[in-house]
Amino acid sequence: MRKVGKLLSATVVVSTLVLGSSAAYLTTGSPDVQAAEQVQKWGHGEGGASGASNESGANLKAETPWYNYEGYTTYDPSFTQDYNFVRALKYDNVSINGYKVDTNSDDDYDHMKQVYDTTVEFNSDNEVILISFATKPDSVSKATFKKAHTSNKIIDEGVTNGGEHGNGTFVKYATNDGSYTAYFDKDKKLMQINIG
Repeated sequence: MRKVGKLLSATVVVSTLVLGSSAAYLTTGSPDVQAAEQVQKWGHGEGGASGASNESGANLKAETPWYNYEGYTTYDPSFTQDYNFVRALKYDNVSINGYKVDTNSDDDYDHMKQVYDTTVEFNSDNEVILISFATKPDSVSKATFKKAHTSNKIIDEGVTNGGEHGNGTFVKYATNDGSYTAYFDKDKKLMQINIG
């Protein structure tokens, strides 16, 4: 029975929300594999394909970090600071309501779709080029957001003067093949994130 348990992998759902849910999965096998994955989880975000070996000697590769959020993004803002969310952003592997940006696609806008409080933009080939979602108002400060995202490189930061994002500020972060931008209101509270 113990050997069967080592061969099967267990999936742990990290968090579930009432109206929306987010999940990051860790797949575990033997204690050696679990230890290697724990190192990757608490690492500084540079990994993604570290090697590990189990008791039978077979080489395994850790999965690329990923994150999936389902539901209203304005329900609970805590996922925007979740370690797994931040790391998955770096690896361009975040899905919001079943959609993920294709960083290798042509980014010429063709049409959009509204899913809950998320806007998904597509090119003429129906590939996702941008995901934009609102966050819970007056809940996450700019300082808190920046602290949670310190493992990702800031490539631009500035002031928004009116328009869609009002009078506030923004911080743009690099990912492996794309970027994401956080928008803050005049009181320095997170109000929107664009991935693309």
